[in-house]
Amino acid sequence: MKQALNNLITIFKIIIGLPIYWLSKLFPKDKKLSVIGSSLGRHFADNSKYFFIKHYDSEIARQEKNLVWISKDSEVVSRLNELGLPAKNLYSLSGIYTVLRASKAYLSHQLSDINGALLGGAKIIQLWHAMALRKIGYGGDWTDNNFSGKVKVFISKWFPYSYYMKCDVLYAPCQIAKENSIEAFSKSFRNNKVQENIVLARQARTICFDEGFELSTSFFPEIKELKFLDNKYDKIIAWLPTHRTIFNKSILDIISDSKLDLIQLSNYCKSKNVLFVIKAHFLDFDLISQIVKNLDNLYVYPHPDPYPLLKFTDILVTDYSSVFFDFLMLDKPIVFMAHDFEEYSNKLGFYFDYKQLDLGPICYSWPDTLKIIAKIIEENDDYGKKRKQQLSKFNFVKNLTNNN
Repeated sequence: MKQALNNLITIFKIIIGLPIYWLSKLFPKDKKLSVIGSSLGRHFADNSKYFFIKHYDSEIARQEKNLVWISKDSEVVSRLNELGLPAKNLYSLSGIYTVLRASKAYLSHQLSDINGALLGGAKIIQLWHAMALRKIGYGGDWTDNNFSGKVKVFISKWFPYSYYMKCDVLYAPCQIAKENSIEAFSKSFRNNKVQENIVLARQARTICFDEGFELSTSFFPEIKELKFLDNKYDKIIAWLPTHRTIFNKSILDIISDSKLDLIQLSNYCKSKNVLFVIKAHFLDFDLISQIVKNLDNLYVYPHPDPYPLLKFTDILVTDYSSVFFDFLMLDKPIVFMAHDFEEYSNKLGFYFDYKQLDLGPICYSWPDTLKIIAKIIEENDDYGKKRKQQLSKFNFVKNLTNNN
């Protein structure tokens, strides 16, 4: 039933989007104007956020205001406008006109960060939001070995505004990521020069970790809260589990399936003066907040951007979230809690040999995870040297853009 409804929505979008797309291709473009969006238009976050902030470091850029943030959230637009930065609501005439005139569009997730039908004729630069661990896109989320896959190939070719991964240029943070992206994005480009269309450029969000990068309250109102928590607790542990959309599971399912005893966790953290921060997907925020609100030393992070949190994190706990690739740059302990490894890997598959990453201990239960955490808290980090070696092997690029 759900799949049938999704198919109907896709068909509706294709029919409605077709005339809009062709009109947008004919619309005169301003070569100096670019638009940028993120997170399906809901948040000021991810690589697009940091790319935008870095762009407006320049006084010339601030005067020209030639990169406009496009959002579907009026609060995001108002906040940026109050800072003197250009932002438009997509659902306004001014927003639509701006998108139609733009010659370039920067995205972090998919075409819906702005609107695919309005981007006809614009060069789409996909900053992307991860160095993928699991297989994604073509060859991962789908293939053309069945009828629905063949339909998707047809759509990606003839109705490009409807294929969420469509772009002209893709940024990859290292050569390994580029090689892993070739198959995944092979149906994404408007020409067949797949390797040429994937260029090496730093993930903008990692500039948050740079020593000279200022976490100003203008862009990061959460910084006051983070500094307070950092002073109050001896350690901050951040748990960033992968959102299991494909399994139709929420954070509550993950807690239940992994047999996480929140009361026991609360008592342990209280005894060590440790704060355990749960960074759930925004769709799960209300669910988990209600459960932990009366438990000491457990905190559900309310902000969409986890990178300021990671800067204050002493120990990262995750499973398959590619955030750990970025966290490597901070040279802090990583613990993998992968209770459903067999199910997850069999269903989705990985680009890397997960068990050979050697970036931190892999645990399959919370009791084992807490033992490892206790050991690390006692200053016994066994993976420091290995993390540095692996970081060197990845050889992440340092340039933020590739002048596209």
